[in-house]
Amino acid sequence: MSTKKITELVPGQRIEVQLTNSNVPARFFTEFIGALKDRWLILNMPDARKYSDLREYIEEAIPVVVRFVLEAGNGEICAFRSDINYIVSHPTKMLFIRWPNEVEYRVIRKGRRFDAFLPMVLEGQSTEGDKVSLKGHVLDVSETGCRVKHELPESNDKILWENGSKVDLVIEQKNNRKVTLKAIVRQVKRNDHYELGLQFLGNQKDEVNALFSGSLVDIEELSKLEASGSA
Repeated sequence: MSTKKITELVPGQRIEVQLTNSNVPARFFTEFIGALKDRWLILNMPDARKYSDLREYIEEAIPVVVRFVLEAGNGEICAFRSDINYIVSHPTKMLFIRWPNEVEYRVIRKGRRFDAFLPMVLEGQSTEGDKVSLKGHVLDVSETGCRVKHELPESNDKILWENGSKVDLVIEQKNNRKVTLKAIVRQVKRNDHYELGLQFLGNQKDEVNALFSGSLVDIEELSKLEASGSA
């Protein structure tokens, strides 16, 4: 297997790192900064507020398993084994993960994904335990999941979601119809807005069928957004 999947990562993408040394079987989430092909994968040092107990164990030469999700195409979960080659403090604390020999991956989304644009409300409990309800839009959808986007809340310094967060997705269709789906967050991208990859939980065939029975694009909503310059 090649290492080409690493080149498909984008800055800011969520990465999971597992420390695999026998003394500390622990994992954390962080962000992808960049890569130097055949040398390093460069990651942010994990948030000190969230992983204060773990950071003391993050050292050079520690073996790790790195995992990430690629949402393009069929959707793939990728993983590789390596070690922490360097830890630097300037201009910010970063981890230099040694370039692996190979990246393993498997398809996580078998169904075809369709472009969409539907207003939605995302409800759930944030990583800090707060109840959250935010408006946004569904960007694409398949039988097993979807991709959604919502704006940052006013207190945008907080991390709202992480891989594994459970949410309720309330999708507004025409004729005042609403479809509610329970889902789990599988990918988080955060810059001037949140973009989430969601996997629908099981036993929701009727709700998924109801979603596909209506139009996947709300033309009026899209026109409004384009007129406001936010599309």
